[in-house]
Amino acid sequence: MCNIYRTKKGKVCKAGKPVDLSLADGSKTEGVWGGSATEEKLDWWLKKPGNELTQTDEVAEVGVKDTKTDDIAWAQAPDGAHLLFVLEAPVTGKNGAPYRIAKMVTREATKAEAAYFKEPRSALFGTMKPGRSIRRLSPLAAPPPRPSAQGELF
Repeated sequence: MCNIYRTKKGKVCKAGKPVDLSLADGSKTEGVWGGSATEEKLDWWLKKPGNELTQTDEVAEVGVKDTKTDDIAWAQAPDGAHLLFVLEAPVTGKNGAPYRIAKMVTREATKAEAAYFKEPRSALFGTMKPGRSIRRLSPLAAPPPRPSAQGELF
């Protein structure tokens, strides 16, 4: 699953860190990127009290960090694409400050994306429309899978 992205303005955002988001009314907010919410269960996520659909600034590319090598596989985002997040109801942290968890909305990866990223899920590209609906954007074709590193010969 996507765990890093770059905005059109060049800002890199990573899972586990705060991300800038916009609400349906255009107001700005922030959430701590903590996991994902599947597109197939989006209605369930949004029925929870206090949860809201949000979107990022326009994104240029998304990536998946390989846990073994720390390499990042990047893929371009379609023009005009935003990433969508479910912003959960506020909770209070151990330090007493409130924060909100933001769960990226994901979809089933295309065969090319699954081969390239080595992940069955990918980011849902789109923009929010009034009434919690989404204008979905098709992903661009993923680059071909990278060849496996050759093992030791001797």
